[in-house]
Amino acid sequence: MHRIGPFLSVVKMKTQDLILLFSKVETLPVDVNDVLKCLRDNGHDDDIEFIGVDLDPEILQGQIKIFWSHNGVYGEPTRCANIYYHRGHESDWQRFIACKELLHLLDSELAHTKSQQDIDLLAEKIGLPPEMQDPTSDGFQANVDRVAEWRAAAILLPLASRNLLHAAYKNGSINASDIARLADIPRRYVGLVMSDAWPGVHEILTTPPENV
Repeated sequence: MHRIGPFLSVVKMKTQDLILLFSKVETLPVDVNDVLKCLRDNGHDDDIEFIGVDLDPEILQGQIKIFWSHNGVYGEPTRCANIYYHRGHESDWQRFIACKELLHLLDSELAHTKSQQDIDLLAEKIGLPPEMQDPTSDGFQANVDRVAEWRAAAILLPLASRNLLHAAYKNGSINASDIARLADIPRRYVGLVMSDAWPGVHEILTTPPENV
């Protein structure tokens, strides 16, 4: 079993570092609390709370609200995040949404929805079926949310676990539903991770933006 430990550096962890770290994990399912602990061990001291609420999953399945809290007049401000997920979902979707929204903490400021109008627009875009979405016109926030789904899939079904299962998946000994149950993630993301193209996608997700 591969265990996750903190980096020696005090520099805040970036998304590609987090995916690389979890890529070595061979035991499923990955606990989202381990992802949160890893971030805290590696420079992210945010005050984060996961909150189950009633949402319309056909429109919006999760949302992150980032704000600053001041402890007294002279106290240092603390970045806080409320991560909302639809409490009516099964655990696979709750875990996936919580992980995806958590990764937005590592995104640039431009990726954070700030107003109700922004949130409504994002919900409208994400709620559209894939054939009705256009990455070139949807806007930066919608595209960031899409990439966050791939990043969450890379963490919750790590590359090492995927590679261990790949041969059995290819010969039909196990199927996507079996892997979804093992990883406790929505089945819709298993096909992507188990595809022959995934190692290349994973490499892109773990390459610093300036090197892409």
